[in-house]
Order: sequence, then structure tokens, then C-alpha cells
Amino acid sequence: MRRLVPLLPLLLLGPACSGEGEGDDHGATTGTTPGTTGASATSVSTSDASAASMSTTAASASGSSGGSDPSGDPTTGDPTTGDLTTGDPSGDPPGDPCPGYATRYWDCCKAHCGWPGNVNPATDTLLSCDQSDAPIVDPLTSSACDAPAPSSAFTCSSNAPWAVSDTLAYGFAAVPASGDICGRCYRLDFDGSGHYSAQDPGSVALAGKAMIVQATNIGYDVGGGQFDILTPGGGVGLFDACSFQWGVDKAELGATYGGFMTACQEMFGGDHAKQKECVLGRCDAVFADPALAELRAGCHWYVDWYEAADNPNLHYQEVACPPELVAISGIDRGPLNDVGACMGGGGGPPCTQEEMDACNCDWTNGGTTCGDDDGSCCWTACCG
Repeated sequence: MRRLVPLLPLLLLGPACSGEGEGDDHGATTGTTPGTTGASATSVSTSDASAASMSTTAASASGSSGGSDPSGDPTTGDPTTGDLTTGDPSGDPPGDPCPGYATRYWDCCKAHCGWPGNVNPATDTLLSCDQSDAPIVDPLTSSACDAPAPSSAFTCSSNAPWAVSDTLAYGFAAVPASGDICGRCYRLDFDGSGHYSAQDPGSVALAGKAMIVQATNIGYDVGGGQFDILTPGGGVGLFDACSFQWGVDKAELGATYGGFMTACQEMFGGDHAKQKECVLGRCDAVFADPALAELRAGCHWYVDWYEAADNPNLHYQEVACPPELVAISGIDRGPLNDVGACMGGGGGPPCTQEEMDACNCDWTNGGTTCGDDDGSCCWTACCG
């Protein structure tokens, strides 16, 4: 794999514990043009669009079923103890975990970290896959969200999340657009509450579980402390290469923001059990082709392990990446030894008018789904 120096300087670590960023109910992530950093991206760019993309060959080494390691190492086993950056079960994580929340998406596009200009020069560029899920070697291949064709760059099915144990899962996510984020890993500890509905049944059921995600994408509608987890059937957001890749009508993909679950909520109101059954039915219908087995497994994971949670609250901390995630993504920041501590708190510089003007406020449904102030510029612009 080629290693190329970015054409613009890399900026801040992300996601920081601050009020910067742009919030969204089910964040649709966007990308940047090749050779730029996340800080220079715009929310309307489609030259890179969104989604993480990996090698399907590497995916077979980890699989969607994962494996349990009861050693107490938080990167591979028990998420309740241990030093979150070194795996030492006797240590404490540096700093204080930052508050945040999770959303979901899967738009099948090429990821921000799939462009050579967006990755740290000491690491490899993330791989993409073609329409048939075969790895693409050339990192300059156009995103399927710009030029949909069988040979365009799509999200690889290996990006689907999986359960390592009953209380730990691995996956990939988009994070706020704030510089050198590609390949960083974060541990998300779910606190048992929902971000927009505190008593969301799925979020309540997630209490005590944790997830480690690797950042492979950015989005200007992903707010401070928000992790937009790659989840098959999670909603295409602003961009959609899925209907082309999978050969389905866009209506079969559920709601634009929130995907299968949001569509099932609209059908079954507050009946969470029926909502979960509905999502599973959509998983099996859209991903019926055996070639989409990894996507079907990831979609089932959303219901079975993730409890079909809708925007759960969490506390996060940057950690050393588990080898299982590195094996899939190919992005290894370990030699950089630059895992950053989350210092807690919040705040951050005030939002600029330009940041607020770039916000798409459709997610608020006329102000009815604003929820609590998450500190993001888009909450201020759309709900403040």
C-alpha cells in the first residue's frame, strides 16, 4: 500500500471534549476532496462522501462473530476494568472520560480516511471495495457517491460491527471533523440512557456494555462527542451509494436518517419488541443475498447486542487500537504512540456564524426532536 504525505497539514486531535462540531439526530457523514484535511471539508462536498472502507480479506481474520477474551484487558475482553490505553488491568485511564452519544449510518460511500491526503503520513490509507466487495488497491479511485459504477469505491462489508463478548463489541465510526483522526480508537461506555429520549428502551438495555470503535470517517453534521457508528441498515444520510451497490430501491433502506429502526419506530410506535422484530425482518430482506452475509450479521448485531438502541448516551476515552480492528482497517497508529487523554469538561470556543450557517436543521423536525443541548454548533443554530 502506498504512503503519501497529506497535501495540507494535519490539525487537532479528535474528537475533543468540546462544544465544537455539528449535531444531527442520525448523522449523515460527509467527506473531503482528495488531498485535504477534515478541517477544510464542507458539509456539501460529495467528492469523498462518507463511510469507512476496509479489505474483505482482512475481515475474514476477525469475522462478524468475534471471540471472547476474559483476561480483563479492556481492548479484548472485560470492559469493566483496566487501563484503557495500555490494557494493564491494574491501571487507571488517563484523564476523565468525556460525555458523548452514538448515532448510526451506512451509506456505502468511500471514507474520508480512504484518501491518501487525509491520513497521517506514518500510516497506510484505508482500503475501499468495489461493488462486489473486492478490495480496491488504488486509493485514488472515485467514491461511489460521486460516480456510481461497479469499479467505484464503496464501503467494504468488513466494516460491520460485531460482538466480542456479551458486554464488548468492536466496530468503526465517523467522528467530528477535527484533523488527524484516521485510525484513532475510542472506547465507548454506554450509561443506560438515550440522548434524545432518556428512557429509550434500547439505550437503557445497553447499560454496562462497551464498544471500541476505530475512526475512519468524518462529518460536519457529526457533533462534538458524537460517534456515528457504521451499522448496516443504519440510514444513508446525505449520501446514498447503497441502493446502487445492493440493487435495491432507496425506499427499502428505511428512513434517510436512522434507517431501518426509524422506519420501524414509525410503524410500531412505542412497542420496542415489535420494532426489533421489524428491523430483523428488514435485515433479512435487504441482505438476503449470501454475498451480503457480513452486512446481515452486522444488522442483526444492532438488534441482538446493541438492543436496537436509538442514540444512546456514553462516556468515551481514546484507547490503543485492538489488533482485530487494525487487521481490518490496515491503519496502525501504534508506532506513533500518541493516544490522547480526554480531559473532561466541555466548553470549547464559541461557534462561528459560518459553522452555524452550514447546518442542515432537517433533523430537528421543526424543533420537535431537538432534545437536550449537546454543545454542538448545529444545536445552537437549529434549536438555541
